[in-house]
Amino acid sequence: MLRPPEGRRGTRPTTAETWSDPGRWLTAIVESSDSAVIAESLDGIIMTWNAAASRIFGYTADEAIGMPIFRLAYPEEEESIQIVLDAVRRGERIDNLQTSRRHKDGHRIFVSLNLFPIKDEAGAVVGIAKVATDLTNRKNAEEIEARIRIELLAERKYRDLLHHAPDAILEVDDRGRILIANRAAEKLFGYEHDELFGASIEMLVPEANRPDHANHRAAFVKAGKARPMGYGRDLNAKRKDGSEFPVEISLSPIVMETGVLVVAAIRDVTERRRSELQLRLLQEDYLGELSARQQEAERLNRLKSEFLASVSHELRTPLHTIIGFADLLHEDTDHTLTGRQGRFVENIRRDSEHLLALINDVLDLSHIEAGGLAVHPRELSLSAVFTEVMDALRTTWEEKALNVTASCDPDLQLLADPTRLRQILTNLLSNAIKFTGRGGSVQMRGTKEVGFALIAVEDSGIGIAPEELSNIFSKFYQVGVTTGGVREGTGLGLAICKELVEMHAGTLSVASQPGVGSTFSFAIPLL
Repeated sequence: MLRPPEGRRGTRPTTAETWSDPGRWLTAIVESSDSAVIAESLDGIIMTWNAAASRIFGYTADEAIGMPIFRLAYPEEEESIQIVLDAVRRGERIDNLQTSRRHKDGHRIFVSLNLFPIKDEAGAVVGIAKVATDLTNRKNAEEIEARIRIELLAERKYRDLLHHAPDAILEVDDRGRILIANRAAEKLFGYEHDELFGASIEMLVPEANRPDHANHRAAFVKAGKARPMGYGRDLNAKRKDGSEFPVEISLSPIVMETGVLVVAAIRDVTERRRSELQLRLLQEDYLGELSARQQEAERLNRLKSEFLASVSHELRTPLHTIIGFADLLHEDTDHTLTGRQGRFVENIRRDSEHLLALINDVLDLSHIEAGGLAVHPRELSLSAVFTEVMDALRTTWEEKALNVTASCDPDLQLLADPTRLRQILTNLLSNAIKFTGRGGSVQMRGTKEVGFALIAVEDSGIGIAPEELSNIFSKFYQVGVTTGGVREGTGLGLAICKELVEMHAGTLSVASQPGVGSTFSFAIPLL
C-alpha cells in the first residue's frame, strides 16, 4: 500500500517541508482516490496497490503486490488482458475500457480502465500505470432498470394482447375473486369492468352448478395443471341478464408467491352447438334414409334371386326335355337320320347343354349372393372325388388326346361338402381341358400339409396374360380367348369357384405364364 513519506525521524514535518515534498501529496491523493491505482511491471507483475484497489478487488496490498495481474482475469478473459498489456508496452494509451474482472471471492465485477505507459528519462517504457473505476453498482442498477423496463413492456404487451383477444379471458385468485377481465369478457357476460373486478367467479356460473363449482376450482388449484374445463361434459355460463349459454373453457394455473392464480379462456360455442345439432339431425336423417335404401336393396335382391330361381327352374324343365329327346335322336338306333340331320341334333344337344350350364351358373351365383347357398361339410376321400371328376370329363379330354392324371394320397381325408368340392374341381378341370391344346397334359394334385390339404389343377395350356390375372375371378369376366370369334363360357365359373372355396374357409389362387400353362390351387381343412 502506498503510504505518505515520513519527515525527519522523531520530528513533525513543517509546512514548508510538506509543500516542498510533492511525493507526499501524490501518495495522499492516490490513497484517498475512489478508483484503484495500480502500477505493474512490463510482464504484468503488480508493483503498487492503493486502498481503493483493495476495496474493489478484495486483495490487501500485501497479497496483491508481487501477484500477476492475470490473477484478476475473469475466466476466459486472460487473452484480452494480454492484448491490452501489449498495446501499452508499445507506448499506447487506453482510455475508458469497460470490461470485467474477477474479485478475490470469485464473483464478477465490472470496471472502467485507463492505462498508460510509465517511461524513464530516455522515453523508454519501463512500467504500466492503471486506474480502475468500479462500475459494478452502476451495471447492477442499469440491469435492474433494464429488467424493470422489460417487465413493464411485457406487462403492457400482455395486457394489450389480453384486452384485444377474441376470447373472453378472466384471471381469478385462489379464493375465486376476479382480478383481470378483458373487453371480450365484459361484452360476453354483459358486465362493466368495475362490476367484474373483485367479484366472485361464481356469479358467472349457473345456479344449478354453483354448489360444486367451488370444489372443482379448489381441486384444479391443487393439481396445478393446465387442462380444458369439464372435459366430456357440456358447460354453460350465465350472463348479467340471467340468460345461460354454452361455453368452452380452458384453464391454466399461474403459481405466484402469494398463491395460485387461474387464467380462464372462455369461448361462446352457441353457434357450434347449433351446427353440431343440425349436423347430428342430418346424419340421423341420412342414416335413416340409408337404412331404408339398404332394406329396399335387400328386398330387390331377394326379388331378383326369387325371379332368377323361378326363371331358371322354368327354363331348366323344358331344357332337360330338349336334351333328353336330343340324346334319343342322337342315338338313332334305327338309322333313320341323315348325316345332316344328325349334325343338327348334335348342335341342338350341345347348345342346350351350354344354355343349361349357363342357367345353373346364374342360379348358383344368385343363391350365393342371397346367402341361400350353404355348404355341408362331411368326411370324404379326396382320391375318390378326383376319380369321379375325371370319369365325368373323360370323353372330353380323350377327344383331345390329353394326358390327364391325378396324384393323391389314398388315405387323405377331408372335411368338405362333396357336391361343392366336385363342382369346384369339375369347373377347374374343365377349364384346363378347354384351354390346353391337343396332346397336352393336365394334372390334379392333392398334398397333405399341416392342418389342411393343398389341391391344385395344373395344365400345359395357353396360359393367361399378366394383365388379365387380377380380373380372372371377377363375375362375367372371360379371358381373351375365342373360338370362331366367339368367347367361350359364361364368365361365372371361376367366380363361383372362388365363392365356394371361401365358403370352405380357403382361398383360390392362380399362377400362370402365357404359352407355358396355368395352375389353380386352394386349400381345404383336414379332419
